[in-house]
Amino acid sequence: MKYKKILLFSGIALPICLGLRFLQLFYIIETETGFYKPEFKNFGSYILFLIFGFVAATVMFSFFTHRRPDKLPKINIFMSVSSFFLAISIVFELFNQGDLFGTVIWQVLLLRLFGLLSAVWLILFGLKGFLNIKIPVITSAVLGVFWVMKIICNFASISSLALISDNILLIGAYCFVLLFMMNFGKLYSGLDFERGFKKLMATGLGSIILCFTQSVPNIIYNLVTGGDYNHIAMASNVNLFITGIFILVFVLSHFSHKNACERID
Repeated sequence: MKYKKILLFSGIALPICLGLRFLQLFYIIETETGFYKPEFKNFGSYILFLIFGFVAATVMFSFFTHRRPDKLPKINIFMSVSSFFLAISIVFELFNQGDLFGTVIWQVLLLRLFGLLSAVWLILFGLKGFLNIKIPVITSAVLGVFWVMKIICNFASISSLALISDNILLIGAYCFVLLFMMNFGKLYSGLDFERGFKKLMATGLGSIILCFTQSVPNIIYNLVTGGDYNHIAMASNVNLFITGIFILVFVLSHFSHKNACERID
């Protein structure tokens, strides 16, 4: 399947998912509890199903891509800036996401340790666009470990709470980002370069849709209402938004025309 068609479909799916999430927040979800209003319970569930349906379709189409990058993308100004902002947002979230109920001390310590290591790695990665810096290939694994710890800590935190749509979208986004970061790390470690591009595109586009669908409506809703909807920490939504930007910039750079060629496998 042509890359432009996959990009077009995901470009259509994203605003639709954003619109559906805005509909949930403004009309279907009770602000105080985060649950669906009783009269819209089924409708809210259908919307959530549609969002994940668009994500699944995007992932499926991505596995039929014919565009295989021939090399690692050159770290341009956009990749550098997005990696710097992602590093900042990771550190900011680590110390501003509130209490992680249900977690134990070693989980939180590992989350912060690998969060700080990931921030350092992202800064060095961004600096490679300006300086001749060599980053040991094995160190790219810290990003995957960090997102594993994010999933563990957040799942432990919400497992004792009633499940709401925010938690489902958040964990879904985290899982997709983890898969992307694992493939991202394998790419920069020289592993699975020949076949991993399909998984990189699939997990990348899926991550972008879920990251933006969860974060953008929540951020805008809280700006409009003065912070009335706080079931997910603002720092977490901001980090998720910047994560989506970083992945978007990387995917567009990695699969750009000058970095890839059309091939039928």
